[in-house]
Amino acid sequence: MLHTYQLNESTIKDKDGIVYTVYGIDAVDKSGKIVNSFKKIFFERSKAEELVALCNENELSSTHLADVVEDALYE
Repeated sequence: MLHTYQLNESTIKDKDGIVYTVYGIDAVDKSGKIVNSFKKIFFERSKAEELVALCNENELSSTHLADVVEDALYE
């Protein structure tokens, strides 16, 4: 496997000042360097964890990550 995938987490604030935690996915190479990253995809951690697991289980090439993220958003 050339890359592994991991969860990323960040916060956003809406116009009323309410802070939310949002989740995304990082593609990481063998040296630990993030080579591709999508942030702020999901409000639900479990959905991001499912996507990370799916990418790792199927040994997804990072070149296809954008398509997989797009598909996940439309499910």
